[in-house]
Amino acid sequence: MQLYVYQDRHVSETIVRRAEKAGFKAIVLTVDAPMLGRRLVDARNKFNPPPHLRLENFMDPNVVNGTGYAPDLAKSENETFGATFGANGDQSLSWANGISWLKSITKLPIIVKGVLTAEDTQLAIDHKCAGVIVSNHGGRQLDGALSTIDALPQVVEAANDKIEVYMDGGIRKGSDIFKALALGARAVFVARPVLWGLAYKGEQGAFIALDLLQKELELAMMLTGTTQVSEIDESYVYTPVNRWVRHSRRQPGQPRKLLAKL
Repeated sequence: MQLYVYQDRHVSETIVRRAEKAGFKAIVLTVDAPMLGRRLVDARNKFNPPPHLRLENFMDPNVVNGTGYAPDLAKSENETFGATFGANGDQSLSWANGISWLKSITKLPIIVKGVLTAEDTQLAIDHKCAGVIVSNHGGRQLDGALSTIDALPQVVEAANDKIEVYMDGGIRKGSDIFKALALGARAVFVARPVLWGLAYKGEQGAFIALDLLQKELELAMMLTGTTQVSEIDESYVYTPVNRWVRHSRRQPGQPRKLLAKL
């Protein structure tokens, strides 16, 4: 379950307890949104969810506790989730006070979402996190931040198989999944393609979008001569010698395999 930490941590703790009871297997701690980014596209679109949709976590009377959190926070008529969190998120959250606090209230594995550097990957290892998700929050937080596929190699290198590495963001085709796996991600997360499918044909459309990604990945594997995921490695991804991302697993002059394994 993906978790945002609020100023009143009782709210977040209650959500964690509900997640445990619901059978969630891990907590994904969001660390790249201490406040809402300046999302010009959202402002330009003037989007607000329909008034009948609510932030359901705030409808639980055990969550709404009278210390700044009230039932109106669950409304979406004039409040999006981003605005709600932007006004109430815990900006004091840090490696020192965030991970230790979360470990004190749950035994579930903790995965840190929003990591883009080798340094933060090492901090996740130091704090005994179970994994990291390479993510730039869909490119909506910090303008000009690294794309996830560019940040992935340095994170994988720093992880050194000590923690799991996932990638979130930028996945539009099955071949994108192939590239992420080739560069060391254990798995990827997708959001926009599923939402597009949902908008197209509801639940069935969401399944169509996921099935399309699966079939495109299988096709990419067939056309590159790989028969199982474990065979996909970085030799299938061409990286220019002058690539500017500072932590690169591939050294200049190292041979690259540009043809499919047959």
